[in-house]
Amino acid sequence: MYPLTLRAKTILIGIVVAGVLSFVASAATFFLTREFLLRQRENGAVTQVLAAARLASSALAQSDESLGILSASAQLLPGSRAALYQSGSWQISGIGFTNLDIPESLLLQLENGLPARQRAKVGSNVSILVGFPLLNYPNTWFVGVVPLNELERSLEVLRTTLLVGSILAALGGGVIGNWVSRRMMEPLREFSSTAREVSLGDLTKRVNEPREPDLARIAQIFNEMTFSLQRRIDREARFGATVSHELRSPLTVIRTAADIIASMRSELPPRAQMSSDLLTQRVEAFEKILNDLIEISRYQSGSVEVNLEELSVRQLVETMASRKGIDLRLVEVEDATVVVDVRRFQQIFENIHKNAELYAGGLDAIRGVRNESEYELHFDDSGIGVTIDERDKIFEPFLRGEHHAAVPGSGLGLTITLEHAHSMGGELVASASPTGGARFTLSLGVVETQL
Repeated sequence: MYPLTLRAKTILIGIVVAGVLSFVASAATFFLTREFLLRQRENGAVTQVLAAARLASSALAQSDESLGILSASAQLLPGSRAALYQSGSWQISGIGFTNLDIPESLLLQLENGLPARQRAKVGSNVSILVGFPLLNYPNTWFVGVVPLNELERSLEVLRTTLLVGSILAALGGGVIGNWVSRRMMEPLREFSSTAREVSLGDLTKRVNEPREPDLARIAQIFNEMTFSLQRRIDREARFGATVSHELRSPLTVIRTAADIIASMRSELPPRAQMSSDLLTQRVEAFEKILNDLIEISRYQSGSVEVNLEELSVRQLVETMASRKGIDLRLVEVEDATVVVDVRRFQQIFENIHKNAELYAGGLDAIRGVRNESEYELHFDDSGIGVTIDERDKIFEPFLRGEHHAAVPGSGLGLTITLEHAHSMGGELVASASPTGGARFTLSLGVVETQL
């Protein structure tokens, strides 16, 4: 299950918050409105039944026909349903209503001589039942029934309207969350894209400052950081280039003197011969380090020029392997046309081959396969390998593996090799070989075959 993106979370939060708030507001509105309307309806029912009860009391003073009196009184009530209790018997006016529908609690209050009202279900509808004892007539009371059908229908319409409003509010929250997230994510996507290009070495990239003040401040800080980083790297690159070129002249003099001494080696005593050999070795090592520093400074200053060509990878690898005395039976390369700078590819090949000889006794196999839109060239050995923690560190300048520190070297070889790979649009990574040693994988661009 994939984690939700920031934009998805913003939209979801907008829907949930808007939905919850609108639901709470709708529920509160519905219940407050319902109570208010019911209270109003009950007060109106009390007034109507009271008027009908007074009419019944007046009519009883003039006539003993309780059914006629009840029918006349019920005309004042909506729905024309009423009941008159007199001398132990009930008279009912209206259809769908009997004395059994009157709650016992309401009857108990009437028996005690108290007016009463109560909501109850009469038939299939909820109604308000209001009863009044007729004061001038003992053991006699009048009960009126006021139906709530219209009120219930109105409340149902209100409930449906509020529910639809809550759903629309939740959807509106999602729309607003989508709009807000888009306004937020567009600058962040630009930050991410620019940061990636900066991490790949393009320090000239800058982000546009958005209109939102908070994001604009972040953009300003990001651009200031990139500018400071570019200025620092340029300063370090100039320093490295200056030092390297300044050392070139005295190194040339030292190298010339060492060559002259080496040419007279046979005429020197044994101790002097050892000193001459040591001097030659040290000068050669120093010259290699200096050349590596110059190459690194060129990459840092952006002054490297790449000459890309489209060549057969099999022929290229077999030619390099033959020059280094590698048995061609160790070469298993699927042929394809790749984009390379021949000089830099040769340096990559030589550096990896030399490292394999120094640390693992040589290469075991060179395998090449095409993988989708790129070509992967694997260099395998059977040495002690490179630990997972060191697979990125060994490409950093002057950093070497823990088990390789005893072998002489500048610590710049793999750094330059990685820069060569990047200059050709490729990549170089370290991993484990099938035999447990080290594997260096060079990725190169592939030229699509034209049909």
